[in-house]
Amino acid sequence: AHAYFDGFATYTTRLFNDKVRARFQLNVRNIQESKAHLQAVGAYPNGVGHTFRIINPRTFIFTTTFDL
Repeated sequence: AHAYFDGFATYTTRLFNDKVRARFQLNVRNIQESKAHLQAVGAYPNGVGHTFRIINPRTFIFTTTFDL
């Protein structure tokens, strides 16, 4: 069995004399994967794989949101 994990961290603050609310968020997908690879999900009776899925590598996504 395989487990795949994602994570995130968020920071919210006020800027410009409390006129603008800013939110910074960092998302991390597939925390445990360092590189992309194929994983067999089906095999012939002799053990040779016939169906595969793509495992995506670790991905970082940084977003910033401003509310007036």
